[in-house]
Amino acid sequence: MAAVSSLIYKHRSIYHILMRVLYGGHFRARYSAIAEEVPPGAAVLDVCAGDGYLYLRCLRARQVSYRALDISPELVRWMKRHGIEAYRFDVWRDALPAADVVIMQASLYQFLPDAARVIEKLLDAARERVIIAEPIRNLSSSNNPLVRLIAKRMTRPGEGDGQYEAHRFTSASLLDTFNRFPAFERSRLVPGGREMIGIFRGRRPRGGVSDPARP
Repeated sequence: MAAVSSLIYKHRSIYHILMRVLYGGHFRARYSAIAEEVPPGAAVLDVCAGDGYLYLRCLRARQVSYRALDISPELVRWMKRHGIEAYRFDVWRDALPAADVVIMQASLYQFLPDAARVIEKLLDAARERVIIAEPIRNLSSSNNPLVRLIAKRMTRPGEGDGQYEAHRFTSASLLDTFNRFPAFERSRLVPGGREMIGIFRGRRPRGGVSDPARP
C-alpha cells in the first residue's frame, strides 16, 4: 500500500484526477464552500494543501495572500511552478507560521488518534479564523470499488514511519472533536454531504514581531 500511496502524492495529475473521482460532481462545490469562509484580502495559510487547487480555482480571485504547506515535495514543486508560495512541511515536527486564516482540508483524519493536538497547532497559528473541512462519509467503505480503493490508498501522504492510520471521522465523532474546543463556533455541510466544515476563532494575538516569510 505504501508504494501506491507514494505514487499518488508524487504525481500532481494522478492526485488531481483521483480527487475528482472521490468527490464526483461535488468536486468544485467543496472548494467554493471553503472559499466562502475566507474574508477577501486575508493572509491565508493552507496546511496539507495538496496541489493548491483551492487557491488557483477560488481564492486567487479574492485577492488573498496565500501560503501553502504540504509534506509532498513533488506537490510543493508543482505549486511553485504555478506561482504559489509553497513549502514542504511536516505538521508533527514543524512550527506553523502565523496567518489571519488557517485552513486544513480533508486531512485531519490522517492525524488520528491525535487530531486534537493538530487542531491546537492550527488555532495557535490563526489570528482570526481556522477552517477545517473534513470527510464524514467514509469513502473507503463505498459501494464503488474504485472509490473504495482510492480512498484507502490516499490515507498515507508520507512515507515510512506509519503514524498515519486508516481511521475516519463520522459526523458525530467530528463534531465531538470540534466541541472540545471553546474556540469552535459553527459547522456546515459541504454540498453532497461528504464533508463537514468547522469554523473556529483563531487565538494568535496580532502585533509584535513579524512572522518569517517561510515556515
